[in-house]
Amino acid sequence: MAASGGVFSSQLSSQLLRRGFRVDGQLRLMRRSRSGAQCDRTFWSAINSSPLGRRHGECSAPRGRLASTALSEVQKLRGGHGANASIRRSHLTSGRSQESGWRKAYIAVGSNLGDRYQNIANALSLLETGSNGTIRITRTSYLRVTSPMYVTDQPAFLNGAVELETTLSPLELLKSLKRAESDLGRDVNYTRRETMRYGPRTVDLDIILFDGYDAMNDDGSAAETLDDNDLQPCSLIMKTEELEIPHPRMMERVFVLSPMSDLERAVERIRHPVVNRSMGEILSSLSHQSAGASKDQGIRVIPLPRARMLHFNETIVMGILNVTPDSFSDGGKYSDSSEYAASAALKLVQEGAGIIDVGGESTRPGAEEVAIEEELQRVIPVIRSIRKESDVPISIDTRNSRVAMAAVEAGADIVNDVSGGTHDPEMLGVVSSLDVPMIIMHMRGNPKTMQTMTNYSEEEGGVVVSVANKLKKRSQAAEEAGIPRWMQILDPGIGFAKDLDGNLTLMREAEELRQLCLEIPFLYGPSRKGFIGRITGETSPERRDYGTIAACLACVKGGGCTILRVHNVRAVKQALQVFDAIHKK
Repeated sequence: MAASGGVFSSQLSSQLLRRGFRVDGQLRLMRRSRSGAQCDRTFWSAINSSPLGRRHGECSAPRGRLASTALSEVQKLRGGHGANASIRRSHLTSGRSQESGWRKAYIAVGSNLGDRYQNIANALSLLETGSNGTIRITRTSYLRVTSPMYVTDQPAFLNGAVELETTLSPLELLKSLKRAESDLGRDVNYTRRETMRYGPRTVDLDIILFDGYDAMNDDGSAAETLDDNDLQPCSLIMKTEELEIPHPRMMERVFVLSPMSDLERAVERIRHPVVNRSMGEILSSLSHQSAGASKDQGIRVIPLPRARMLHFNETIVMGILNVTPDSFSDGGKYSDSSEYAASAALKLVQEGAGIIDVGGESTRPGAEEVAIEEELQRVIPVIRSIRKESDVPISIDTRNSRVAMAAVEAGADIVNDVSGGTHDPEMLGVVSSLDVPMIIMHMRGNPKTMQTMTNYSEEEGGVVVSVANKLKKRSQAAEEAGIPRWMQILDPGIGFAKDLDGNLTLMREAEELRQLCLEIPFLYGPSRKGFIGRITGETSPERRDYGTIAACLACVKGGGCTILRVHNVRAVKQALQVFDAIHKK
């Protein structure tokens, strides 16, 4: 089964087709020749005149060896994002392939020059588009910014790991990796004077582990000594002049072990074939041996357009900006003027907001659905006004894929869907094509029906287990649609199909919930919700900020929450600063 071709956003693709450019059945522009000849200038004129091109600036025709697909250049034009384009081609799946001839391998990825995420994204894209269907990426780790090792006088790295399936031999896969590195500008033979083995590099791709057979030849191929030569996970042990598997230095590299541990599941550990220990066990042992190993694990990040990132070394406060006439707390406050709404957003940033969440549809209990055209008229002018004045990350709070696409093209960076992609069947595919992170929330029913669906039975495991199971399913669906785990944030949906006890339990067990969901980052939104009113007797949402602070601190205790969505940014930010100071070692 060949990996499917790269996918542009539908709007950009349709514009190119209308202008007469030939696109194959997988929406992939035809390749340039390997000689590096100049692309047709009219093609780049078409790109630059598109909405996405106008948003991210002009791109000239490419030169040099980077000639695999025109898609790689379009990714640069789109603000530094392309990993999802690579991931989308790969039929992401959480199960082991049963197809004959396919073997699983684990690859460490890293970059510390230029747009680090884009370098990794382009490398993954080149791996698949240049492999003639012999390589497909199945899962990703999370991403971390890490300090350099061996040669410390160089920029910090962005590191991760990917699980892939391939019909190539280990040495053939190595050649594909080196070819991708070379196409992206790395001197793989260290021929240039300024190049050093452990020095800065645009991209680094290393084979860490590889599936083996019961009986193997020295090059890792299957020996024909057994009639039934079974495939064994990660069991390959080989050493040639060009390649050694397992990677000989993996056990000393926290920046490799941490993302490899991300890829382990509770039911399926990734084991080192020589020492017979899981990635998590090796990482834990290394942490105990070295006092600085925990710090060396780096800072978890999520990439954003234009080479920006969300850093999870502290709790991020998301400021709420509802441009609706009927939201439960601030309905009508910012719905009359986009300039006034934008100025309110900038004030939230000054007060400590790391993200502005713009919403044009109320999802309070009992709320009516808003027409898509009305939602667009509410949010798009506001996003444009904010983006003119600030580069603050913006999330669009919507259940509709059309709104998500228009919002990102207007300047939004994240899609926040309270339905977790269930309301609009096109949502996951659209977010994948937009190459932006997605916040996936747990919800039952819809705003009109959700408060009749608050019972979580013992058969379901109670509210924490039930919410975790549903979120994991939605996360997997997103991954299969092309939104890798390193682009996902989960939300338990406080106040959405939860009664008082359910809300309190989810906040009390925030750490357990995150562990059940494989340590994907979590957002909590308890701000001014009805459960605070029930506890305190306060009927006015705007007077529930004191209770909100208590709820927020309960969520972050133990590390279960990484983003807090709130109305009163200043109050929550100040509370977090004091809380962190008390608990910091």
